[in-house]
Amino acid sequence: MKKNYLKRVMAAALAGVMAMGVFGCGSASATDTTAESGTIAGTESGAQTASMGEAEVYWFSDVTGWGPNGWEKGVTTSPFLDAVKAETGVTFTIEQPPTDADTKLGLMIASNDLPDLISITDADTIKQLIQSGKVWSMEEFLQTYDPESHLLTDFPDDIKKAVNFKFGGWYSVPSHMNSNDNRKVNPPSSQVYVDNVTKGHNSAIMFNKTIMDELGITQEDVQTEEGFYKACELVKNSGYMIDGQSVFPVMLHADKWINSSLDGIIAETFGVAPVDADGNYRHKEMNPGYKRALKFVNNLIQNGYLDINSLTLDEAALKTYIESGRVFCWIGNPAQSSKKETVPFVSFGPILADNGARPIVPISLQAGSGWIQTFVSKDCEHPEQIAKMLSFATSREGMFLNEYGVEGVDYTLDENGIAARTEDGNKKFETDYKKNIALWPFANTDFAWSTQAPPAEGTDGAVFNQVSTAIGKYEDTYIFDSDLLSFQDGNVIEPSSDLGIKVSQVKSYLESQKAKIVSASSDEQFEKEYKSMLETLEGYSIADIDAEYNKTLQQNYEAYGEKIENVNAGIYEN
Repeated sequence: MKKNYLKRVMAAALAGVMAMGVFGCGSASATDTTAESGTIAGTESGAQTASMGEAEVYWFSDVTGWGPNGWEKGVTTSPFLDAVKAETGVTFTIEQPPTDADTKLGLMIASNDLPDLISITDADTIKQLIQSGKVWSMEEFLQTYDPESHLLTDFPDDIKKAVNFKFGGWYSVPSHMNSNDNRKVNPPSSQVYVDNVTKGHNSAIMFNKTIMDELGITQEDVQTEEGFYKACELVKNSGYMIDGQSVFPVMLHADKWINSSLDGIIAETFGVAPVDADGNYRHKEMNPGYKRALKFVNNLIQNGYLDINSLTLDEAALKTYIESGRVFCWIGNPAQSSKKETVPFVSFGPILADNGARPIVPISLQAGSGWIQTFVSKDCEHPEQIAKMLSFATSREGMFLNEYGVEGVDYTLDENGIAARTEDGNKKFETDYKKNIALWPFANTDFAWSTQAPPAEGTDGAVFNQVSTAIGKYEDTYIFDSDLLSFQDGNVIEPSSDLGIKVSQVKSYLESQKAKIVSASSDEQFEKEYKSMLETLEGYSIADIDAEYNKTLQQNYEAYGEKIENVNAGIYEN
């Protein structure tokens, strides 16, 4: 791989010099992802690219922030992007709307004006896109335009089944694939990554170990509800400063606090199940235990441990506080904080409820359907080049380029196939790429965990693995298979039906009402707003919505041979 790629790079530099000599210097396009050294073209791939021509592909995503820093503006490139252009002639015009991306895509579907490539996560939009009939079946697309594609023979069978089950067919190339069949080709390099598969979770309660040590706070102090409040009170009144600035006792996940904090680890630590005592589906907001999760956040605000203004911050602002070391406890997605080497976070799993409820955590135990789903429009202008681009991007060569760069330049491989960044590769990773070289839609989780050594003690990776698996590893945690709830992803209730409209109304209402409940200035106001939530949900026919979801949940129970238990029904239902 290294020899062929470097040959193409050298040919590219020469081609760039020759082109400048003939045509003179011109301004770069705002969407051009070509490196300054020129277009990469070698004798083999160059001939193929020349025969197909260059193809500018309009790529839309509802996930923001991925790819090497500035690439979406044509400011920078990467070895992967350069190789994609060399192999297929494809360059990208990328659009990642920071807000209302799915609404915008919905309008494009309605007006029959779709982007060439569509990488999205919203389940309702995915359903709308597939039902429109305007995107290719991946099997048909590849058979038509790249019949030699490896994806037709080695795409993991269990993931294909999961995608078929979730979306009604194989219409997309998923990112972050993680399954038994995928691990047969990409076996985990260590037990750390096995734990990530079986215990890993994307929401955690994390403590700044430096502040704990400075103030004499122990694990025992923060692992119970009562002890946690006392620890927050100690931090609040300690006068402890970081670079002359006060410390925040608690922060949630900024403007994503509902999904990543409240409905994630907080509800889970208090043992809120998405089913009733008989295992029938029920919105977790209707579980009496959810009131305890809401009151926990309300107590933090009422007691001055959590600044309510922090709930409107964006992630970038949140990171500045976390990375400054000024946050004692932060509750949210551990992947969204960096510089863990200088801010040593640790998680002890749950904050145990004083009523004895067991923590309940959903973890995908089946073959997952991935995260970002990439679709191809039937009206795309360059189908053959897009097909070959997808095949290259998901090939082993493409995955190494996407994850690490160029072998021998950006990284080396040992005898066990474990990659290690070179000094130059690390420098570029920290500066040019801002720790984000990869295009996420082509990231493969099992591949990454197969080619990485276990993270060294004290590094970002080690801290992330510790905090993300702590709740799953806690001995009394009840883990259920989150795949049983995959039906929630827009596949049960038709969005345009009367009940579907009510589902949308419930979603919008809960976002605003939860904010009202947790920000209540008194216990009396809290009770009033909580009661209003239950009454309003009843008015939105929440029982009928749950009954429809439950039909599919019962089918999933039978198909998977498993069932979700409400292990705390005896505590919350009586």
